[in-house]
Amino acid sequence: MDFRLLGPLEVENGSGPVPLGGTRQRAALAYLLLHANQVVPTRQLLSAVWAEDRVPGTARKILQNAVWRLRRTLAVPPGEPDAPELLTRAPGYMVRVAPEQVDLVRFQRLAAQGRAALSAGEAARAQVSLREALGLWRGPALADLAEEGTAWPELAALEQKRLDVMEDCFEVELLCSEHQSILRDLDAFVRAEPLRERASQQLMLALYRCGRQADALGVYARIRAALVEGLGLEPCREMQQLQQAILAQDPRLDLTPPRGTTAPVATGAGAAVRQDGRPSPSVGGAPADARDVPAPAGSPVTGLLGEYRRGSVLMVRFELGSEFDDLQPGDIDRVLDTVCELAREEIVKSGGLIAASIGSVLLGLFEEERNPVREQGAREDTGARDERQDRQRPGRGSSAERAVQAGLAVRDCLSTPVSPLAPQAAVVPGLSVHAAVATGTAVVCRRPASGRGAGQPWIGGDLVDLCEAMLAVAPHGEVHVCDETRRRTEDALSYHRLSSSPAKWRVRTVADGGRHCFERESELDLMTGFLGRTRQRSTPHLITVLSHAGPGRTRLLTEFHRRVSGAGPDSVCVLAGTVSRSDGGMSVPAEMLAAYCGIALRDAPETAERKLVAALRYVTDTEAASTFLPPLVPLVTRVPADDARPALGAWCRFMTMAARTHPLVLVWDALHLADDALLEAVEQLCAECPDAPLLNVVGAHNSLLARRPTWSRGLQHAMTLRLAPLAGDALDRLLHSLFLPGSNAA
Repeated sequence: MDFRLLGPLEVENGSGPVPLGGTRQRAALAYLLLHANQVVPTRQLLSAVWAEDRVPGTARKILQNAVWRLRRTLAVPPGEPDAPELLTRAPGYMVRVAPEQVDLVRFQRLAAQGRAALSAGEAARAQVSLREALGLWRGPALADLAEEGTAWPELAALEQKRLDVMEDCFEVELLCSEHQSILRDLDAFVRAEPLRERASQQLMLALYRCGRQADALGVYARIRAALVEGLGLEPCREMQQLQQAILAQDPRLDLTPPRGTTAPVATGAGAAVRQDGRPSPSVGGAPADARDVPAPAGSPVTGLLGEYRRGSVLMVRFELGSEFDDLQPGDIDRVLDTVCELAREEIVKSGGLIAASIGSVLLGLFEEERNPVREQGAREDTGARDERQDRQRPGRGSSAERAVQAGLAVRDCLSTPVSPLAPQAAVVPGLSVHAAVATGTAVVCRRPASGRGAGQPWIGGDLVDLCEAMLAVAPHGEVHVCDETRRRTEDALSYHRLSSSPAKWRVRTVADGGRHCFERESELDLMTGFLGRTRQRSTPHLITVLSHAGPGRTRLLTEFHRRVSGAGPDSVCVLAGTVSRSDGGMSVPAEMLAAYCGIALRDAPETAERKLVAALRYVTDTEAASTFLPPLVPLVTRVPADDARPALGAWCRFMTMAARTHPLVLVWDALHLADDALLEAVEQLCAECPDAPLLNVVGAHNSLLARRPTWSRGLQHAMTLRLAPLAGDALDRLLHSLFLPGSNAA
């Protein structure tokens, strides 16, 4: 089955075109295909299908019916290879389809191949790929829906991507000395897009090579007038330099770089510059590592948008799940602004520059130290010398290492490990963070020292496309990197190889010295010391963390959880949960038990019970396991019990046996919201297992002592920490803004 988005929406199978139904049904399919193989939240899909002020009360039901009809439309005979599927995946829907069945994906792949060939100096191969990519377009993307008023940002981004590839194709034609054959198309392109200065420079060069020097200068005058009158801006420095070269009839303008000359071209996210000076957002990216080769100095054809700099690019993306659906748009913007500010702080702290911020995506640049010898034209292997010099910078890691450390710092602020083998869990439910790092050569343009965005660079090129492609598939809590990044940082970090991804590696562990600084290091040291005593003496300990407000306490518990979780022979099992007022806290023991047994939310009740039996047999003998099983089953199968006390008692005995099998850490937050039965069980848990390495860490509001004035006083190994308020960083502000009065954070 073939899906065509680059023109009117069309779906075709072996028998011919597939009827797609009405406008709502076509719009839902088109939007899912624009995000193929990704889960699209229902709320986002509703906003795409209906205008914001025209969403009917029955919109969700209409959408469900449309999805049901689309499933029937896309159904294929069983056993057919690469059959597309329309799946329901929380919090929305997803179209699972082979990449080559979507013309948009084929376009992106061919465009990336053409750019890679162009960077390698293989103009003929680049010409074939770029022409084939443009040949997939049958008109504006989703022209039929656009005609009916659909105006998604993704469509504007796709149009920018097409214009970028057209400029790449013109670049190839100029390299192949075909300036005469492209002159008419290039002139029409520039007249339609007068603010795209790269194409204007290409037209000036083509006219000059055709012997039309006056016309080339006329293009400059026309574009300058459009920029000055429309935006109050002068043409960029490179365009002014090209005008001066034409006036001087510089002989270098007549030369086409011979085969083998490497000259990267600024493309993708960095090629199209919006009127506000920021890079236009792009869709997709290069599927493989780009070749990073320095451009030849002095070439007026290359480097039109900036200079080529070696270093590392960090891209961080934040996503909001269905938990944020009830927030007002202004509150959502506030959340995104706060997390982006947190990422900016970590990037700057690691020695990086904030290059761009587009929505929920932040771009950071970590440049290698400038090498004067290279700039003077030395012939030494620049890549090897830059790497050596970058590694030898005193007191700092390489640019690649600093970029990865910054990505990890952002990740660690907003997520925490559940277990050595489980994915990272979000500190704020529904807020996920994704990161990718690519190392090589990027096109860097410095903004003027005054005005909007003063001093902030923007970057582009194949390196940004590669990083964007890696980021698109990076799961929550993971940092993906390219081969070059891994090679430069393998001494300081360890990696897990990825089998099928634009990224080649996922960051697995970090040396202890690489961890970011935390404001409550002394409290962490005390808590870690108690864990050491618990393990050394095989005796239980209780730590109570009290505070007036929730954010600082939650941050401390999260950081402690992150630091004690890990793999290896000295690891401990960490189980954590936050108490909710709605159920008196009984959901937390259920969550902890499920996590210990490896039970997932999607597991059927019989599967959950089977995993519970296996865990019981692991921590005790078969006969004892049979006595524990009946009261524990309701906890893992999520069946409410009339009396929670038997289940709670069995849970306490299970955790005692688990701690004797392997050191165990339990982390509770907002325990003051728990009912009396759970409070009693948590407080007495350590007393019931005097010979087990169990560390029980409790976070609560100060009001806990008002309810239970004698809390932990009768226990032999207990410690209470009272947290004083801190000024707080971006994460503290975020947590505080999300925790409303009377919520779990109090």
